[in-house]
Amino acid sequence: MTKIYGAQAIAKCLEREGIEMVFGIPGLYNMPIFDALYRHPTIKTVTVRHEQGAAFMADGYARATGKPAAILTLPGPGLTNAMTGLGEAFYDSSPVLVLSTQVNREFINKDAGLLHEMTGQFEMLAPLTKYGERVDDGADISDVFHRAMQALHYGRPRPVQIEIPRDVQVEIVDWPDDASTKPAAHWERPSPADDQIEAAAVTLSRAERPLIFAGGGVVSSSASSELVSLAERLGAPVLTTGMGVSAIPGDHPLACGVAWIAAADIRPLIGACDVLLAVGTRFNEGMTHGWDLPLPQKTIRIDIDAAEIERNIPMRQKIVGDAKVTMNAIEQKLAALGIDHRGAVHPTLAQARADFRKALTAKVGGTTPWMQALRASLPRKTILSCDMSLFWADMLGFFPIYEPRTMLFPWGFGTLGFAVPEAIGAKFAKPDHPVVAICGDGAFLFTGTELATAVQYKLNIPIIVPNNNAYGMIKVQQRDQFDEQFMAVDLQNPDFVKLAQAFGAYGELATTPEQLGDALARALQADKPTVIEIPWGWTWGSEVKNG
Repeated sequence: MTKIYGAQAIAKCLEREGIEMVFGIPGLYNMPIFDALYRHPTIKTVTVRHEQGAAFMADGYARATGKPAAILTLPGPGLTNAMTGLGEAFYDSSPVLVLSTQVNREFINKDAGLLHEMTGQFEMLAPLTKYGERVDDGADISDVFHRAMQALHYGRPRPVQIEIPRDVQVEIVDWPDDASTKPAAHWERPSPADDQIEAAAVTLSRAERPLIFAGGGVVSSSASSELVSLAERLGAPVLTTGMGVSAIPGDHPLACGVAWIAAADIRPLIGACDVLLAVGTRFNEGMTHGWDLPLPQKTIRIDIDAAEIERNIPMRQKIVGDAKVTMNAIEQKLAALGIDHRGAVHPTLAQARADFRKALTAKVGGTTPWMQALRASLPRKTILSCDMSLFWADMLGFFPIYEPRTMLFPWGFGTLGFAVPEAIGAKFAKPDHPVVAICGDGAFLFTGTELATAVQYKLNIPIIVPNNNAYGMIKVQQRDQFDEQFMAVDLQNPDFVKLAQAFGAYGELATTPEQLGDALARALQADKPTVIEIPWGWTWGSEVKNG
């Protein structure tokens, strides 16, 4: 055994468990851990400008790779600052490790008036984590980390919390000389019972017009190839939820588009199928036309989360299991039954798919030239990180995404301020992939100060800011609901080009799709981030507003 400080043991645990990135801000209660991380070159530590940015960056890293990243927070305001990003990670099923530091053990929940002290801090984070544990004794550090990481890896991906008092970090602990005594966390994918697989395969084998509804669970499980293979064997078009975008290449002949309620009505498409296979979807309101779906009597639901599979829309045929394992097993059964439609779709369902895609195209409207310029300027493997904006909302249902884990969007929590820090996290995760952020003017000003982080670390991320000087989507809703009485939605904005330059980034103005394409080409070759401002309107299908 070697005598080391608790903080050093924590760094060793992070290395052992495969954590490669830690995002945070140093301060009184976490400085020992920062010091220990400095001595571990295998772990990159990124200093951010706000803990909300740290949480989004860890989420972006996790979404782009499927691997967890860590955030290291200070007590009290440090953790509360991070909660919005952690909420997004929780509701969008991302594996994030939260290292929440704490006052010394003797003062926890004593309300003694210490700096950053907050009573009930550990419990406060419980609704946004799947597991949590406090390190009450330095001797327990290794076991606590191992349990937390096992919980993080098993089942539905979601954040876990380890709370670490400051005095634990400077406590002298024993560390085994044989580092292999505690292997890195691992898990086996949950597999359903064989009779459930058999029943699902038989139901699907008898389908004439099967349709697959693919959610984020397909992406989380790295099951895109299994999805495509199964869809081709069944001759089943694939409709995706927002989180399921990238589960099937956007130019695949079976791809339908996104089921978002504001993009197009999915009910005719759902109504045209005789068997629906739903994989890894929550069946939430926005993806089910307000839970108003003409589901066929034979609907099969697959989800890794036993609690989730009971929510929202009751199902008779439910399979709790990992998407990758389950779809692979079903396809093997279908192959044994001699089923292989080689991608051929029943004419009735093929027409319903074509009609749905036509509706999605109509939704894009006047934004079409911009969508075409954007897609033509970006390599297939580009990672897009988008906030909700009218510019992106026009095209998100139909914009072609080609590779898994290349579409990041805040579907679960619906927060603004997502795009820029998520893009930073994704760029750290995938430095060889182009990464582009798209955020409206209002969303950019939530977390746009993380532009300084991107500049500091020389991340060449193009950041597209369609600027309508308003919370545009809210303005549209106010117009529709309150007779064009607009309240508190118009914004006084800075000059975004000059603001970018003040941060040390590049800044450009694009007033045509051609200018956007040219600006993106320059930004992708730059040595630091570029803000590209587009003067925009505030109605659906807006044309660019000059002047």
